[in-house]
Amino acid sequence: MDQAFHTAMAHFYRAEMQRMTVWRTRLDTTTNLAVLLTAGMTTFALGSRETPHFIMLLALALDAVCMLFEARRYQHLHHSKWRLRLLEGAYLSPLLGGPSSDHCWQEHMVTDLARPRFTLTLLTAMRLRLRRNYLMLLWFATAVWLTKLFIHPTSPEHIAEFFGRLAVGDMLPPWFVAASALAFLVTSTALAVFSPSEETLEDWAPPCQVPAVTGKSRAND
Repeated sequence: MDQAFHTAMAHFYRAEMQRMTVWRTRLDTTTNLAVLLTAGMTTFALGSRETPHFIMLLALALDAVCMLFEARRYQHLHHSKWRLRLLEGAYLSPLLGGPSSDHCWQEHMVTDLARPRFTLTLLTAMRLRLRRNYLMLLWFATAVWLTKLFIHPTSPEHIAEFFGRLAVGDMLPPWFVAASALAFLVTSTALAVFSPSEETLEDWAPPCQVPAVTGKSRAND
């Protein structure tokens, strides 16, 4: 390999590292926003009897939206990590006297540069973010919602009164709200519990095998 190739690879590695850092920062920004939104709406909901209980249902919806944004960003982050790992294991390691993790790495990189594709599906990325951060936020917002229903305006005298408070005005009956919230929480919990760990998702493919590409093309991103 000539000097020009090594120079190009050095710049490419630095650029990819910068790209990964940017996506890592954006990931943290989305998480922080979700935490701030949940905390702010919790304070607002519990701070006054006049505040309707469905403000916490809105918090659940906003957390879900943040989770979807973060899953998309994690797809970009995971892709950058794969590129960096390929460069470190297959290009830099032999230069330092170590073995190459993938003797076909140039073919893989050329293919990926010609038509970038996510290394994770959106659903897989969403499940991982649920497992890492958002499931706890969703359960916290749900606990605040149930607390709000129980203490405002006063503690219910029987279960029927508590159940009746689930209604959202005249638009949504109690049974629909309860069923929707339960289905959302059960589905979210199941997705998180059965999600592969981050370590498993970053267990890159063996030598001379391109990682399974299950996401859509990024050519137009």
